Amino acid sequence: MEESVQRKYLKIIWIVLIISMGYAVLRYNVVGTVAWKDVPIFILNKGVSLAAIVLLTLSFSIRPLTHLGIRALNFGLESRKILGISGLLLTIFHVLLSFLIFNPHYYPKFFDSDNTLSVVGNFSLLAGMASFMILGLYHWCFRNRSKNKELLINIITSKEFLLGLLFMLGTHLVFMGYSTWTSPSKWQGSLPPISLISFVVVLFGFVINVFGRTSVGKV
Repeated sequence: MEESVQRKYLKIIWIVLIISMGYAVLRYNVVGTVAWKDVPIFILNKGVSLAAIVLLTLSFSIRPLTHLGIRALNFGLESRKILGISGLLLTIFHVLLSFLIFNPHYYPKFFDSDNTLSVVGNFSLLAGMASFMILGLYHWCFRNRSKNKELLINIITSKEFLLGLLFMLGTHLVFMGYSTWTSPSKWQGSLPPISLISFVVVLFGFVINVFGRTSVGKV
């Protein structure tokens, strides 16, 4: 892989990370009411989750965008691998950070008054873990093609399967924050929630893949 292309990958990844973290800090700490002591985990988790969604959606959408005549982001197959793996690693980091602070204080909507999981909490976690497992399987198939696994690989990397993955990600995001999406008065610093922005990104990726991903069984 050429050094100039590597720099393009790194530039995209860093730009996405910096903008995502910058928005999280701006929304929750600068104009919001969250204490600065929560930056190392709670706010970092917000920024990491947004960056992961953007990179994954971009990775899934490069081929469909090319089919739709938009070739500016098409650096080849390697670009989808690098951006996808970066998104997967950030997703793993997001899952680990979430477990560290998964309690009624940080995620009150996920718990009932007796501190057990609420209906919203159950469905959000189920959708999140399902999409995480599917995502891991997708990237495993992306990197491990072989003749005796062709059927499984064709299923996992098909258009229908990928749309299912994006749907599960969207479902997770809906349960995460739908209750405040239509209530701007509840938004921290009057800025849109990161869950809403992430959902819009996933929805964009879903639409692009519906109309632009025509091949079946190809990543």
